[in-house]
Amino acid sequence: MENSRLQDDLLKEFKQEREMIVTQLDLLDPLAVSLRKPAAARVLNSIFLLVLEGLTWLSIVGVASFCIVRDNIYPFYILARLRTKADSIGFSARDVNFLYWSIVGFATIIAFLLFIIARNLAHIRKKNAILQMAANRIKIVVGEQLKRKAAVDAIDQRHFGILEPLPLHELKSTAVPNPGH
Repeated sequence: MENSRLQDDLLKEFKQEREMIVTQLDLLDPLAVSLRKPAAARVLNSIFLLVLEGLTWLSIVGVASFCIVRDNIYPFYILARLRTKADSIGFSARDVNFLYWSIVGFATIIAFLLFIIARNLAHIRKKNAILQMAANRIKIVVGEQLKRKAAVDAIDQRHFGILEPLPLHELKSTAVPNPGH
C-alpha cells in the first residue's frame, strides 16, 4: 500500500514539474527574445553612444570656455566694447547689460541641456549593458529549462504506460496501448 501512495505522489509531482517547466518556458522564452536586443540597439550601438556622449561633454566644456573668453571672440567682443561705450553710441547702459548677460544666460541654458543629454546617453549605455547581461542569463536559464523539459519528456514517454495504467473499459480487443502517447 505504501508503494502505491509513493508511486501516486511521485507521479503527481512529476506531472506538476512538467507543467511548471512548460509554464516557465512560456514566461521566459518571450522575455529572452525581447531582451536579446538592447533598448537603443536599433538606432545606436555602444560605440556610437560613447562617441555622442564624449562629444556632448566636449560641447559642455566648449560652452563653459565660451562664457570665460567671450569678450575675446570675434562677434561677441563687440558686446564688451559696447558695454564700455554704450552712452557715447546712444544705447542705454541697462539695455546693453541685459543683452550681454542674456548671451551668458543662453550659454548657461545650452550647457545645462547638453549636460542632461550627456547623462541620458550614459544611462542608455549602462542600461544596454545591463539588458545584455540579463538576456545572456535568461538564455542560459531557458537552455537549462529546455534540457530539463527534454529529460522529463523522455521519462514520460518511457514510463507513461507503467505509471498510469490504461482503463480496461476503454481498450478494444484489437487496440494496442501506446506508452509514448
